[in-house]
Amino acid sequence: MKLLKTNLLFFCLLIFGSYAGAQTLNTQFEGWIGKNQQGFFLDTSEWHYCFNSAGGNCGSVALTTGASTCHSQGFDIGGAWSPPKIFGLGIAGDYNRSWTACNSRSETISCSPNVGYKGRATVNFSQRWGTERVLGASNYLTSRASCPAGFRLDWLGGPSWRCTYVGGSYTKDGYLPEWRGSSCDYQKI
Repeated sequence: MKLLKTNLLFFCLLIFGSYAGAQTLNTQFEGWIGKNQQGFFLDTSEWHYCFNSAGGNCGSVALTTGASTCHSQGFDIGGAWSPPKIFGLGIAGDYNRSWTACNSRSETISCSPNVGYKGRATVNFSQRWGTERVLGASNYLTSRASCPAGFRLDWLGGPSWRCTYVGGSYTKDGYLPEWRGSSCDYQKI
């Protein structure tokens, strides 16, 4: 009896798990639009101040990155999608966002300000205006009698529904990630 209950539970999970799919848009990076660019710090250390070096040097400050700060930028494409691969950046796409970039690799940056300066270690990130082309989307099964915009709802009998993509191809313009790096930020005090 216990084996029958286990098999029945597994069968139910298999059936209903197959209905938990979501739309995935297939996209392609179409290139940059002009040179419109934004840059910012994705992560920073605390400031380290150097007022004078009497009795020794000023010391240094370090930043070790991991899965720390993230930055998201919206395209409002409307579904999960295949993000671009631009100069080795790993970007994740998700619902109603074009991409999310996080410090996913571990690295240590050390900075030593000179006398009269403060310094901090930083992770820099830049993005530039670009075009993403939606080429199509994968069809998926669902247990709900509804589909997002761009999909047609097909009833398969009983509690089975399929969302079939009918949205065609189109382009969306917006900021896309361009570069990620680390550096020291120094300012006079």
